[in-house]
Amino acid sequence: MNQTAFHFAFVSNSLPVAHIVHDYAATRRLPVEIRLASMEEALPVARALLAEGTDVILGGGGTGKLLRRHLQRPVVTIARSHLDILNALLRAREHTDYIACTCYGALPSWPALFAELLNIRLLPVAFTTTQELTAGISQAVDQGVGCVVGGGICAEIAQAQGCRGEVVTPGAEALERALDEALNIARSQQQDREQTAWLRGVLESLHEGIVGVDTEGRPATSNRAAEVLLEGLLDRAATGGSGLTQSLGLTKALQTGCGEEGIIRRINGQELVINTRPILVDGKPRGALAALAPAARLRDLTRKLKNSGRRGFIARHSLDSLLGASPAMRELRLRAARFADADAALHIHGESGTGKELLAHALHQAGPRRNGPFVALNCGALPDSLLESELFGYDEGAFTGARRGGKEGLFEMAQDGSIFLDEIADISPAVQIRLLRVLETGEIFRLGGDRPIAVNARVISSSWKDLVEEVRCGRFRADLYYRLSLLRLYTPPLRERPEDIPLLARHILARMNMAHKELSPAALGLLKDYAWPGNVRELDALLRRYCLLSDGQHCDKALLEKLLDDLRATQGLLAPAEQPVEKVASLPEGRGSLKERLESLERDIIRAELEKCEHNRGRAARNLGISANTLWRKMKAGPR
Repeated sequence: MNQTAFHFAFVSNSLPVAHIVHDYAATRRLPVEIRLASMEEALPVARALLAEGTDVILGGGGTGKLLRRHLQRPVVTIARSHLDILNALLRAREHTDYIACTCYGALPSWPALFAELLNIRLLPVAFTTTQELTAGISQAVDQGVGCVVGGGICAEIAQAQGCRGEVVTPGAEALERALDEALNIARSQQQDREQTAWLRGVLESLHEGIVGVDTEGRPATSNRAAEVLLEGLLDRAATGGSGLTQSLGLTKALQTGCGEEGIIRRINGQELVINTRPILVDGKPRGALAALAPAARLRDLTRKLKNSGRRGFIARHSLDSLLGASPAMRELRLRAARFADADAALHIHGESGTGKELLAHALHQAGPRRNGPFVALNCGALPDSLLESELFGYDEGAFTGARRGGKEGLFEMAQDGSIFLDEIADISPAVQIRLLRVLETGEIFRLGGDRPIAVNARVISSSWKDLVEEVRCGRFRADLYYRLSLLRLYTPPLRERPEDIPLLARHILARMNMAHKELSPAALGLLKDYAWPGNVRELDALLRRYCLLSDGQHCDKALLEKLLDDLRATQGLLAPAEQPVEKVASLPEGRGSLKERLESLERDIIRAELEKCEHNRGRAARNLGISANTLWRKMKAGPR
């Protein structure tokens, strides 16, 4: 924290002490304003300094004690240490053995000890005002003292009466201690101001009204919302005339130390819902708070909260979102439009990135349940226990940490709508059994529940894995497969519809506000030659990188070719439809016609060449002496 951000002032009637304080503060780079004032002037001067923004007042000797006693703000006294007094007495003893010492307020115990220690006569002079100080010094001079030891004003009074005066000046230790204390006080006050500002900001940001009262029931704090709701009652409560503490239920909180929730009171002609709580310090009530809000507003909020989840479960895509003019995409849109009107369970099979979830959204949006919720869940992203609680919900106390009152499952949230279960092939056998029961009976049991709950939601599932193969391998129940796949759709991979790539590329660029980026026919040809194992998602990522790295509007074919080479080096081998030759099973001996065996061998050769060319179809076709379309047609003609 920057020390120069604070403003200190030293108030004293001693000019020598003021000079010492000023010079020492300068060595620590702490600006201290010096104000010389008599005992009678010190208090109004200090109050004026505080009003002007001074953080901490420092006072010397008696002046500091006076200010500390009467000001409501912390005052740092630069107290004279015993060593400082002894040094002044030693200087005085060089001239006389009869010395007077001044003391503000009551007489201390040290004069007798110092007199015996120094073998001098020591006359204490007590004072609380300048008049008392002058009279005491005058009387001491009349009694024959040879020197007066005290503050700067004491020495001046003594010298005016023809007597020697010695000023007790604070040492470096006392000055250091005083300035450190002043800094600590200033920092603490700044922290208090910051904390108060934060609390005030919190109070004013709340829509609820907040009223705080002290132990006597008088308003101690409130926010603007409370002032609006109570319309002047707070002002009357400050004078004890409105009975507001009782009306808000704060009396009980003050008396018992216990708060209440959901108190409903009619105040100022409107129904308010009030929550109270005591303010406890060391276990004892030191005040109480009430939070109040109009009951009508809370009812509206409750309705919104209840419906917010369902309203948030909406389908964001339509059948028009299924872009592509290829025969495969036209067929998919046609089938999807027909299947959308049906209410049977539907399974979508396709590779990652082919738009399975987008298709599920479109099916819901085009179907009779379009006004109901659309709830989506990735089954492969959750462990079994969490997946069950998300799908079917749980009752209160079903397990440790269960939400109070229980929780609705996604099947309940999808009531009269659709539920989309992505990566359905990844669910465990236990969850498969529970899901099968839901599809057969239309009822669910919450975890820990003992009663069935009827649900009515169309189930749309998807998986990149082949469910038929999963059933054949024993990893997926056949009866559940039949229930889920009454209707089936297949999302074709991008490599099966290269003619759609220009349309998809323009759409992706427009979505990124990069429609001005041109892609030449040659560049589009490069995109068509790539196998796209990541499908549309991979195309999207590539175009994002291209837009970030390319300059200007003109097509940078070299950059695009480099990016595609990077993809081939890192991701090309992931293309599931182009497996290495060694993984392709040969036809059993004696099985298949000669034509079938030749076609199989031809596909093996093409796959091997694709491997060698890092899945660049254009290069592989040139090496084989055929066109890229012929290569693709021969690969597509084989079994998938």
